[in-house]
Amino acid sequence: MRFIFFILLFFCFAFGDINKTIIYDNNVTLYRTLASELNSSDPAYKLQKTLLDKITQIVSRKEKPLFTFSAKNQESFIHTFMELNALLSKAKEAQKEIEKLSDQLSDIKEDLERNATLTTQLEYAYYYKLRKRKSAFITAVQKNRDAWLRRFLQALDALTFKSDAKALAQAQKDLKTYDAKLKKLSIELERWKILQNEQKIAYLTKLIKHYEAKKRSVAKRIIALKLQEFFAALKAKDPKALRIAQEITHIISQEIGDRTLAASYQESFAFLLGERIGSTKTKLLQLKTEILAFLQNNTFLGMPLYKFAEALGIFLLFLLFRKIFALIILAALKKATSFTATTIDDKILQVLEGPLKFSFIILGLYFAFFIAGISSPFVDQLIKSLVIFLIFWLLYNSVIVLDESIYRFARKFGKELYREIGAFFIKTLKIFIIAIGLVSILQVWDINVSAFLASLGLGGLAFALAAKDTAANLFGGLSILADRALKIDDWIKVGDVEGTVEEIGLRTTKVRTFEKSLITVPNQIIANNPIENFSRRNIRRIKMRIGLVYSTTHEQMEAILRDIRNMLQSHPGIAQNATLLVNFDEFGASELSIFIYCFTNTADWAKYLAIREDVNLKIMEIVQRHGSDFAFPSESIYIEKLPKNEADEKNSDNR
Repeated sequence: MRFIFFILLFFCFAFGDINKTIIYDNNVTLYRTLASELNSSDPAYKLQKTLLDKITQIVSRKEKPLFTFSAKNQESFIHTFMELNALLSKAKEAQKEIEKLSDQLSDIKEDLERNATLTTQLEYAYYYKLRKRKSAFITAVQKNRDAWLRRFLQALDALTFKSDAKALAQAQKDLKTYDAKLKKLSIELERWKILQNEQKIAYLTKLIKHYEAKKRSVAKRIIALKLQEFFAALKAKDPKALRIAQEITHIISQEIGDRTLAASYQESFAFLLGERIGSTKTKLLQLKTEILAFLQNNTFLGMPLYKFAEALGIFLLFLLFRKIFALIILAALKKATSFTATTIDDKILQVLEGPLKFSFIILGLYFAFFIAGISSPFVDQLIKSLVIFLIFWLLYNSVIVLDESIYRFARKFGKELYREIGAFFIKTLKIFIIAIGLVSILQVWDINVSAFLASLGLGGLAFALAAKDTAANLFGGLSILADRALKIDDWIKVGDVEGTVEEIGLRTTKVRTFEKSLITVPNQIIANNPIENFSRRNIRRIKMRIGLVYSTTHEQMEAILRDIRNMLQSHPGIAQNATLLVNFDEFGASELSIFIYCFTNTADWAKYLAIREDVNLKIMEIVQRHGSDFAFPSESIYIEKLPKNEADEKNSDNR
């Protein structure tokens, strides 16, 4: 043996690196010979001997079949499936160990580069071979996993799976019993730990481990029974197989406490479901299940999300109903009312349209809160407030739709101001309805409006002082209507404001200027200032002067004056019962001035301008017919004597 060892060492030194030989060689004889030649007096002897023994075990270990499939009956099928998942879980654990081994090898390699002792080489060789063996195990499992699982699918149709509901119920009952015992023992253990009774602590610790083992055993029995249900559903391609699979992984994770095993089962279930039912359908079912689980396990404002989702769905459903109602039913009603001779049905539909649409929102909120199980004074007050708002909305719409009837009623107070009085009534009714509705809603929320206003104290006084101008404007509007000083479309001038009246409100009057800008004038200003109402006159004045040249003779002037008077007295656009003056009244600086004063028989601006234009043209004709002409401002300069130098220059220029 010694001879063989030396020969091996010779070849190692002659043809290779001794470090690489110890690390990478898989010759059992090399490691056994090296172990026999170790120096027992070396302090590292025990560690080196242990490492060589472990390396020898790894190298000399014979490969065994990783997995043996058996599906003689339901029980062996389930048992084999559980063994396979235990193997897959072991591979996952090995993957985690490989990561740790890689870290250890990196540290040892640094030591090996600094000081390549035999102990360091053996440590590196042991961890290297251990990692290599585990990697080979993982590769083999991953390579064969799909094929193993397909064998289960192949054997699935040949077997009959019967679920035992009674056994499952008993096992679940036992599991709850052990949970209760363990909880009780844990509380008792904590009590004895406080009292520092070591004997009781040891006894209870042992007893807890005993019941934990029993609990795991019961959990495995439940898993086996659940697997029967799973494979029965999988065989029938029933989507509930996904739910059962999730229940099994939950039991493994929570009751056994092995998350790696749970992950292995989850991957196996996903493969089987994808192959049997279809990957797309499985993903959709899994997504649905995950969404439902998320909705059930999470809350929003203290309410489970599924309740919130149901409530939101109900509300959106009523919004859809509202849209359908508007597009189909209301449209049909509008079409039907358009064929009737009366307009009453059109007005009724116009009153009801908006509130009916809003009623769907109220119903949606009511049923959403009901489905969500939310019952509180706030919700009740909110729904009542919305109902009151709906009722007063109907009343408000009634005022808008029935405005023609209100205007007809206002005619009884006078035909001239019926529009202003009608508008005043309409605005007053609107404000009254809004005020009563607001007070009603405040009462629902237990707000006493009268007590609130009475409690204002000095604030109420300040409010009253602030409202002084508003009250003055209100009474100013009433006085305008009572005095009938103006009406809509009147051309008025109040102070610097001139234009046509567009609206007489409770607080202000709107005037449209001739530049088309809108001026809002407070009613108290109109009531307290002179109002010039141009629309109240029925005739309009023409006042002008014309100047004739000084060459006009006495006879020409008399003829011109006579013809102008006759023309005006016979003109159809001139008011004959009003003042009419045509006189030669003064000698101007450059003209003989004739004063003309008369009135048109209309106050309309356009007609007035047309009449005045015609009068002017006829005056021009009269003046020209009598051989005279119109004078224009001029100056005549008379020079009596020029200076001597300027006179000489002028004479030379003449020459």
